[in-house]
Amino acid sequence: MYELFLTSLVEDSDFSAACAVLGGLCGMSPWESVHRVLYFQGPPRPVGISNQSSIDKPIRKDTGFLWKDLHQNLSRQSFVLQVRYEVLKDRDMGPNATPTNLDATPGILRWTDFPDPPHGRPLLTQRKKVELWEQKKLPSVMRDNHYQYDDPSLRAVQELTHPRFKTETIEEIYRFFREDIEFCLVRHHFLKPLDHYVPMEMRGQQASPSANLPAWESLTPIDVQKRWFLLVKANVLQDNKPDEIRKAQDQLLAIRSELEGVFEFRSIDRKVHDTRVAQQQQGIQALPQKVMLGKN
Repeated sequence: MYELFLTSLVEDSDFSAACAVLGGLCGMSPWESVHRVLYFQGPPRPVGISNQSSIDKPIRKDTGFLWKDLHQNLSRQSFVLQVRYEVLKDRDMGPNATPTNLDATPGILRWTDFPDPPHGRPLLTQRKKVELWEQKKLPSVMRDNHYQYDDPSLRAVQELTHPRFKTETIEEIYRFFREDIEFCLVRHHFLKPLDHYVPMEMRGQQASPSANLPAWESLTPIDVQKRWFLLVKANVLQDNKPDEIRKAQDQLLAIRSELEGVFEFRSIDRKVHDTRVAQQQQGIQALPQKVMLGKN
């Protein structure tokens, strides 16, 4: 699958107005959902998804194709992967919630490639994507293939784009749809106090997913200004069809013109969406990663 999207920032004070505009544009009320997102970092040398012992059998033909596609991409380059679970605020969060057995819970495994160069369309981000839905035992699949739960590493917090954390976060999202175009208002939250997030080299033991999720009211938005990100998305199922990709590009740019003066869509450096893991050459020790907090 090929994913293309526009990006805009929405101030928290403008959230209700943004929902009203998008609701009128799409003729619907938003679909609200909350997702628990775990990030797993691949090994320094790519191995793909070679160990499939924890994948549920039998594997359906369409799902098998996606696993094969994912394996091929992860065999050429190691990445940070997302394992995603939808949660309910009242049922799954807070002191009275029952701890979740993640291996027994169906989730989504998501991989996104390094975005393509802009090629004269700087407002568009476009990249290959693989998503496997309704998959159980995803933490075991990650462990079997040496994907490490990478809790503490923080990247620089950018001024105009949401920060990329290799951690466990809660994602709040409001979706609107108009035909095959998706409009998403997204905000990410810290799961734990800020002082928990320290460099990998400084932690005393291997991190693991939280046994219990805190109450919704105790979460802190990752962006200190509590801003939302509006993503206007189009998906092309077969990424080897350039005509379909150009059609999706034209659709998104037409929407950008339609919403001109309402939302300011911005050119985003593709490095912000870089989920590649730096490859370590044999016999060379990896240097510690510098961690920066705040604006550059």
